[in-house]
Amino acid sequence: MSKLVLWGHHISDYQEMFDLSSEDLAGKLLDFGSGASAFNSEITKTGGYCISVDPLFGLDRATLKSKALLVFADMVETVTREQFKYDFSRYGGLDALIEQRRLGMEEFFADYNIGKKEQRYVPATQLRLPFNDFSFDMALSSHYLFAGLDEQDTEFHVNVIIELARIAKEVRIFPLIDRNTQPSPFLGPVLLALQENNFGVEVKSCPYHLQPQGNAMLRVWAQQCEIC
Repeated sequence: MSKLVLWGHHISDYQEMFDLSSEDLAGKLLDFGSGASAFNSEITKTGGYCISVDPLFGLDRATLKSKALLVFADMVETVTREQFKYDFSRYGGLDALIEQRRLGMEEFFADYNIGKKEQRYVPATQLRLPFNDFSFDMALSSHYLFAGLDEQDTEFHVNVIIELARIAKEVRIFPLIDRNTQPSPFLGPVLLALQENNFGVEVKSCPYHLQPQGNAMLRVWAQQCEIC
């Protein structure tokens, strides 16, 4: 894995990363490439609707937890070593951020088996996702696209986003920086390709500032779908 994986996110993180309103949270949500985050569990407890999709969800709980603990340890080491790149003021410091993320992962694993039974955690190894057109009001994807993974070229980004825009009325992607906190070199070509394919696009600032350069998200929608 060639990027820092920031798992353990909560609803409050998603609200800031994706600039989500209460009305947005009340809609039908897809969380793509979600990893071990608390969002699905927390939104379900509030009576909301969320399906999380990740290839990792083909694993049983014990195997996934073992892998997640290794990723989490790497995340802690990296953030501690490179803490000058981050703004921890929202959390009250580095240790508080780590604890919040740890609790988020615990929430995820406490919910994982029941969520699998309820088909809220869906494994997806193919580009074509097992959902009908516009099944969701919004598809969200955090810290997966534009991150600088070796296998993710412009074509990959465009194909994934178009598929998300097939199943959701709106797609929101955060952040738009790579693992070196630089603006992703794929953003310009991806925006051009989406516009050429008649998708609406907008780069919009958002309140999340853990990485000071990473305070923007991408909104995408099919032109035939009205965005209010």
